[in-house]
Amino acid sequence: MINLLTGTLLLSLLHALIPNHWAPVLAVARSEGWSLRRAVGVTVIAGLAHVLSTLLVGVTLGLLGWRLSEQFAQFAEVLAPTLLICIGVIYALTGHRHAHEPVSPNPEAPSPERAQPGVRLVLGLAVTMFLAPCLEIQTFFLAAGAHGAAAIGLLAAVYLVVTVAGMAAVVAMAYGGLRHVKLGRLAHHERHLTGVVLVLVGVAGFFLDW
Repeated sequence: MINLLTGTLLLSLLHALIPNHWAPVLAVARSEGWSLRRAVGVTVIAGLAHVLSTLLVGVTLGLLGWRLSEQFAQFAEVLAPTLLICIGVIYALTGHRHAHEPVSPNPEAPSPERAQPGVRLVLGLAVTMFLAPCLEIQTFFLAAGAHGAAAIGLLAAVYLVVTVAGMAAVVAMAYGGLRHVKLGRLAHHERHLTGVVLVLVGVAGFFLDW
């Protein structure tokens, strides 16, 4: 189980750093003239929407893994790590495009009457993130199902807290002066990095207790 927690933590941190997750919110915040507090607040809302859709898929797969573990005793020992390795190799070898790249809004120049975040704008950002769930993390939920509902819940909690907190922290730092740090290279290689994490966790699953 420690391997799944470690993998979930690494992927959550990785995705929180990817500009595709927080750059749209930051771009709108700068264009609309939002305060730091409002920018972070909207980031949390968008992040929660993103995590919610991801968890809906993840928990479903986790319950499926739970059922599989009841029918196939070797699910956690062989099938789960093998699945992680296979998906990791696919991610590492299939280019650099992000699997759930949200469309970045293209707001007009800021104006005084648009200084406050409108409900429609915030809702639009949230819906965009909700419709772009992370697919990479789902394999961890499937594997966690072999350990029962408590394991699924623990992974969900780790993913939620780390992802949302990470996105909010990055936006806060970028807003406050980290504007010249280029993370485009990280986004360019995200699928490769994700693949490496999946493969390493899968390989560890053959030698260490899940």
